Amino acid sequence: MKRSRITVGLAALAAVALAGCSSSSGSTTAHTTSPATAPPISTTIAPAEPAVAHGVKAAIGDVPWAKVGPGWMLAMWSPETPHRFGADPDPDEQKPETDIPTLYLVDSQGNRYAIATFGNGDEPQVLDWSGDGSHALLGARYPAPSKVVSIDLHTGAQTTIPVDGYPRYSHLDGKSMLVATDYNSNTDEPGTLKRLDLAGNEQQSYPTELGGAGKFGGDYLESLDGAQLVLATHGQDQNTMVVMGNDGKIIRTLTSPMAHGHCSPVRWWTTTVVLANCRNDAGGQLWTVPVDGSTPAALTAVNSGQEDDPGFGGDIGDDVAYQLPSGTFLQSAGACGTMFLSRLTPDMHTTRVKIPGVSDDVIVAGATADKLLILGKVGCSGTTSMLTYDPAANTSTVLLGPPINGGGVSDARLFPGQE
Repeated sequence: MKRSRITVGLAALAAVALAGCSSSSGSTTAHTTSPATAPPISTTIAPAEPAVAHGVKAAIGDVPWAKVGPGWMLAMWSPETPHRFGADPDPDEQKPETDIPTLYLVDSQGNRYAIATFGNGDEPQVLDWSGDGSHALLGARYPAPSKVVSIDLHTGAQTTIPVDGYPRYSHLDGKSMLVATDYNSNTDEPGTLKRLDLAGNEQQSYPTELGGAGKFGGDYLESLDGAQLVLATHGQDQNTMVVMGNDGKIIRTLTSPMAHGHCSPVRWWTTTVVLANCRNDAGGQLWTVPVDGSTPAALTAVNSGQEDDPGFGGDIGDDVAYQLPSGTFLQSAGACGTMFLSRLTPDMHTTRVKIPGVSDDVIVAGATADKLLILGKVGCSGTTSMLTYDPAANTSTVLLGPPINGGGVSDARLFPGQE
């Protein structure tokens, strides 16, 4: 299970552009299966400000469920306005009498449907979205929560579920969860992986002592049809990933493609290939790994994690990548905890992508069709707008947050299969 990479919302530009957390180190990557033939980013001059989607606000009963699918988003919005760390609030800023976070279901046109509200000070994160699109799993992201809430997106009904670990819905039927714990390096105890029903009752416990493959490391992916799991391991020397059936039987082991490297599955690259984040003493590298045991392919060159790495120019690590018609794009890390968008170059390195009118410090929440879902940060602090970015046209469109309805979008998730 990969912990969600989305922790906060995006930089919004209304009358004033929000400056990102400045850092000489920041790069983002774009990727393609054949980088040398990737179509170039458009050189058309884009507007200085993002466009604004003119959607409407509606109630949960107005959701057009027949249309809900790829391109839709779940977003946690709060009326509290984020500020740069240490900055004083604008004295003329409009402040809500109470801070009541709202979970919105949002379409690609910016129409937003209020699903549920939460008490002042209670702002859970969107941990998962069920494979059939009908439920959302909310709770604390770190540390591992002791309970989570499953929300029926059709009715808003909430069910509290006790857990002991990091939960995600199972794609098998959307009516159960997989709950994982991490490998304990102090005691050399493997992580655990269990299937629970939506009342918190254990349905299945998966083997985590994986023989010659090592011990379960805590990270995993489940196939969209729920038929297979890909588990990260902690081994003696050469770490592997293990492909396991839904019944808990090991199908095969996948040797780390990076010499002496430890790999964790990040996301499904295709229905039969996982994107793996690998690391050894030399640095980090992304690989595409077929689950049938076929030959893996390196997506990026080895990133040393040093700011002066000449190939990455301030990009000290790449967590995830998305392939669009216009290229391959990565979530890259910079100094001081900054995050930014990068594009994969033909030589498997990265170059920073500047999104017009948006802070340099952004989080990539997923990809849908030819666009990226972006959350913009206020420096190294909170987040504001949720927007889509079209790399080919080099334009962006705000869907939620300033300047549409103020406040800030603290978390967002694309329809299952696009995150």
